[in-house]
Amino acid sequence: MEILNKTAVVEKLNQLLINYQVHYQNLRLFHWNVKGPFFFILHEKFEELYNEAALKIDEVAERILALDGTPKGSLKNILANANVESYAELLEANKMVSAIVDANKVLIENVDELLKEANQIGDEGTLDIFTSYIQELQKQNWMLKSFLN
Repeated sequence: MEILNKTAVVEKLNQLLINYQVHYQNLRLFHWNVKGPFFFILHEKFEELYNEAALKIDEVAERILALDGTPKGSLKNILANANVESYAELLEANKMVSAIVDANKVLIENVDELLKEANQIGDEGTLDIFTSYIQELQKQNWMLKSFLN
């Protein structure tokens, strides 16, 4: 079945792609710069998270292409349109974890909007791929918040 009026879904996917790219870069930055008593735990965790984010970025971009869209990945476009904050190099470890929680909230909102749009036009492929994203991000946030407490 041909999906009609894919434009809004592609726009939501591109917003998700843009935000995931900023999130990925933050995770790499945190991985490189974490210090303190939880270095070994967080260094490894941040690497795990940026590897997961890299896979998500590719999956989002490929879905955009499958819907005949163009992935928005230029740095100019990312910087102009991101809703996830980009962080500087010097952050304390707990602030890094809090920043990930905040970014995940933005990503959850993006995915929720995407799923509503996909549902509205009967885009089963997008629904199938991205329904699990919310659950994964919520679980990740629960664990990160537990670390902070």
